Amino acid sequence: MEDDSGDTFKYKLGKWVLSIDECAFMDLMDIGKKKSMPQYLIESIDNWVNKEEPLITDEFISEMCDFIKNENEVLYDRLVKKCALKGISVGEGIFESLSLLNCGMISTQECRQYGDDFSDV
Repeated sequence: MEDDSGDTFKYKLGKWVLSIDECAFMDLMDIGKKKSMPQYLIESIDNWVNKEEPLITDEFISEMCDFIKNENEVLYDRLVKKCALKGISVGEGIFESLSLLNCGMISTQECRQYGDDFSDV
């Protein structure tokens, strides 16, 4: 019975990771041959939450969140909810909202043109 439960977990985790990133899925399947998926998940989360990261990014995202919340609290709440539903951080949501991710969908020349707009930053 536990085997079936572990297999189901591995299948669902693999399907979810594959929907996000094929390369990560391949790595996960390789790891799954050596470790149990539930244990690997717990170890990965533990490593990630304990990882030291530069606080400047977190501080700046907090500043942006405060700004958005002060300007339009309803919009801020909608941003937080949408990010939670998409499973992304608020910083990633703000990044997506700036349409910077679409830069890959336009020509390199157009992308450079956008880069020129930030020359005074």
